[in-house]
Amino acid sequence: MQTKADNQAEIERVIEVFHRKKPINYTLQEIRQEESDSRWVLFVSFAKERFVIKIAANGFTTQQRVEGWNTLIAAYTEMGYYSPKLLKSLTGHFSERITFQNKQCVVWEEEFCPYHLQNSLDERLYRNADGSYSYQNDVFAFVGKVAQKHFDNFPYPSGWVRFEPYGSDEICDEVTDCVHTFDRLVRTKAPRFIPRWESILGLFRENSARLQKIYHNLPTSVFQADACGGNLVLDENGRFMGVIDYNLAGKDTALNMFLSMILFEYSRHRKQAQDPGVLPGLNKETQDSVIAIMLQILRDIKKYYRFHELEAAAAPLLYKYIDTVTYEAIDTLETYADEEEKLHLLFDFMEYQLTNDTIDFKAAMLGENGPGRDFPV
Repeated sequence: MQTKADNQAEIERVIEVFHRKKPINYTLQEIRQEESDSRWVLFVSFAKERFVIKIAANGFTTQQRVEGWNTLIAAYTEMGYYSPKLLKSLTGHFSERITFQNKQCVVWEEEFCPYHLQNSLDERLYRNADGSYSYQNDVFAFVGKVAQKHFDNFPYPSGWVRFEPYGSDEICDEVTDCVHTFDRLVRTKAPRFIPRWESILGLFRENSARLQKIYHNLPTSVFQADACGGNLVLDENGRFMGVIDYNLAGKDTALNMFLSMILFEYSRHRKQAQDPGVLPGLNKETQDSVIAIMLQILRDIKKYYRFHELEAAAAPLLYKYIDTVTYEAIDTLETYADEEEKLHLLFDFMEYQLTNDTIDFKAAMLGENGPGRDFPV
């Protein structure tokens, strides 16, 4: 077991990768501590300068990726959005391999951000009365403009990638992993629902097969892919300025980036059903609210991104693919494994998701006069 002195010595060795002088002080912050994904941030202060050193031990933060972030940061900076610059180590590289807390890690240094991170500000600065974010439109303007650029300057997939694994320690995409987890839970905790689940699984696989036929022909770009929460750079008034943290950055379809961001981060102000006879979060009333938010954001994105006919055709398939067998569905199954009525509601909702063909993506994305206009970028 490491002593406090051992920990201090280890931290100082990390700092010495980038600096010859000893800092005035430093603070280590643990961001994530899991077997397959550990991350730390080290804030380092000298007499007149401050720096941020980041350490990662996982299957997706590689030296090659870190080196490639420079290209993305430069491109986004040229578009008028801030991201901290990467700084070279004493050996002249933008990242190094080290051992930290008994893990093999990648380490890199960034300039200290002169703005505020979202999670450091009073929430009242950026929350609207309905719970939505005041910076939402600006964030989607940023992502829409990046999509319209159709960048092809980074050879790695984003953390939201579909139909292929993201990290070197993964064998499938996140949706497929959720399906495998849900399948295992049904068979071990609720075997009486196996026939119902297999029927839903058949619908899911049919939808997935239809989506795969067209998915890889959809327009792509290279995204930071985590433009939410504490990764957002805001000014003192809560106005969006840019992003930090490129761990999930990569190439992806514009449609997947839009829908994933909306469904998993920018629809949290969805209406919550008050009926005690429905599942919290997984019910038609709440989902109708999510759909309304989603369609409105897609309409707003048209100011910056020109949707294609193929994207409008793929949207209902992708929506069903990523928003049916979710972590929320998994948690609900585990929570109510012994409650017959609740599980019926869960499977009813999942079937509804896969058979609901009433969402008018085409009108939202293409409008009455065809695809949206090109945005001058």
